[in-house]
Amino acid sequence: MLFVVIGALIGPVFVAPLFNKYTPLTDARIRDPILRLARTNGIETDKVYVVDASRQSTRVSANVSGILGTERISLNDNLLRRCTLPEVAAVMGHEMGHYVLHHVYMFVLFYTLVIVAGFAILQRGFHWAMRRGGDRWGIRGVDDPAGLPLALMILSAYFFVLTPAFNTFTRADEAAADIFGLNAARQPDASALVDLKLVEYRKVDPGPIEEFLFYDHPSPRNRIYQAMEWKAEQLAPTSP
Repeated sequence: MLFVVIGALIGPVFVAPLFNKYTPLTDARIRDPILRLARTNGIETDKVYVVDASRQSTRVSANVSGILGTERISLNDNLLRRCTLPEVAAVMGHEMGHYVLHHVYMFVLFYTLVIVAGFAILQRGFHWAMRRGGDRWGIRGVDDPAGLPLALMILSAYFFVLTPAFNTFTRADEAAADIFGLNAARQPDASALVDLKLVEYRKVDPGPIEEFLFYDHPSPRNRIYQAMEWKAEQLAPTSP
């Protein structure tokens, strides 16, 4: 559980800079609208950084992270190079949604419960397997290093079975952040254009079962459709 907390809350601020270079964003044309959007949504920070993520991939991404005065906004250089200002605003609105809706704390709580349940299942499963074949396998007990492959097999089966639950949990958070971003940035066309860039590494239109089982984000098609629905409802001309 401690590693989950470190990875979710501390990692983006103190660990990630060990592997990539973070530099302050100095272009006021890009920085100031991001900070205005942040202040409008209750994110008190004056720090916007650019990370050289192009060293690892061409994906566009951003992040709002930090607690107890370490809050900051980060966006990668791919986002600046490949996206227009409205698209940057759409991405930042989405990422601010994760922060304002406290998704990181929900993530910590969810995975803490998963870990506790996993250890309980490991204990029961290990002792059940020991009763059925421990002597034959030469395993003396749960503290015997010879039992490590058995423990890994039980945990692997547990996490495999829970894959749809993990994906559904994350996908629901992503959908909520999408709605938040549309309401905050009010850039449905730009949001749809960013979603088209996701086609590079996500299938555009999976079937419903495929999306339920394997997708930890809504499919690009569903995200674009949602953006266009928002546009039709929110930006439609009003009757006199």
